Amino acid sequence: MKRYLNKYTVLLLITSVLASSCTKEDGIFTDGGSSGIVELQLPARTTSTIYAIASRSFATQDEVDFPITINYTGVNGTPADVVVNVDVNSTAVTQYNDASGTAYTTLPANLYNVTSTNVSIPKGTKTGTFLIKLKTSLFDFSKSYALGVTIKSSSSGTVSGNYSTGIYRVIAKNAYEGDYKVTGWFFHPTAGRPLNLVKKLATTGKLSVSAPLGDLGSSNYSFEFTVDGNALTGYKATGATPGGLNSGFLTADHPEASSSWANNPASADQPGQGQWKTATYNNTYDAASGTFFLAYGYIGSGGTGQSGWSRQVYEKWVKQ
Repeated sequence: MKRYLNKYTVLLLITSVLASSCTKEDGIFTDGGSSGIVELQLPARTTSTIYAIASRSFATQDEVDFPITINYTGVNGTPADVVVNVDVNSTAVTQYNDASGTAYTTLPANLYNVTSTNVSIPKGTKTGTFLIKLKTSLFDFSKSYALGVTIKSSSSGTVSGNYSTGIYRVIAKNAYEGDYKVTGWFFHPTAGRPLNLVKKLATTGKLSVSAPLGDLGSSNYSFEFTVDGNALTGYKATGATPGGLNSGFLTADHPEASSSWANNPASADQPGQGQWKTATYNNTYDAASGTFFLAYGYIGSGGTGQSGWSRQVYEKWVKQ
C-alpha cells in the first residue's frame, strides 16, 4: 500500500509542476511578448541600433499636437490604474547620432511644450498618451530635427529595456506635401508606357519637395525641386537618378533623343507630338487647383543635356 501511495504522491507533484509552468507561460506569450511591460510604441529595432526611431510629419502651424503612445503589454490590460512618468531626453539624440553616424539636430526647447510628464493608463486598458505640442511654424527647414523620449518610471509593471527610450524625427510639412493622382506618359527607347498612379510629394524644405521619378519610385529613383511662385526650379537628382547633365527638367521637346521610341500602345504619340509638349507640361504649379505639370528626362550616363535624354516623362499631378 505504501508503494502505491508514493506513486500517487509523485503523480500529484508532477501534475502540480506542469500546471505551475503553464500558468507562468500565459503572460509570456500574450500580445507577442511578456505581459506587464511598459514601453514606447515604436518600430522594432535590432541589437545593433542603440534606440528605435520613428518619423512623423506635421502641418506647419503655431501649435500642433504630437501624441506618443505608451503601451502596457498583455491581454487584459493594466490590473489597476497605472501612472507612467515620461519626459523628453535630449541626450538620447546625441547618443543616437554618435552610435549611428547620423546628424539629427535636437529639437530646441523653444519649439515644443510638454503638457504633462505623467501619463495615465486606466485599469483594464493598454495604452496612454504622452502629449507634446510642436511649434512647427518656427521650424528651420534646413535642419533635420529629432526628439528623444524616455520612460522614467511606472507605478506598475516593468519598464522595457529595449523600448523605454526612443528617437522621434519631427518634420514640418509644407503646403505641397501630400498624395497626388498622377497621369502622363513615360517615353522610353524600349518600354514607353502610360502613367496612372498615386504618388507622394515629401517635404524637403519650406518650399521644396522630393518626388518619385515616373513609376520607378520602388527602385529609389527620385528628384527634388522648389516651388517658386508658379514656377518649379532647383531640380536636383536624388536616389538612383543620374545627376549632372544626365537628368533635369525639360524646356524643349526632343523626340530625336531616341531613333526608335517604343510605346505600348505603338500608336501613341511621341514626345513633342499631340498632347506631350512642354508648352503644356511646363514645370509649373497651379495653386488654385493644387496641380503640378512636369516634364523631365534622364539618361544613364554620358549626358550632355536634354537633347540626349533618352527617357522623358510628362506628368500631371493633382492633389488628392
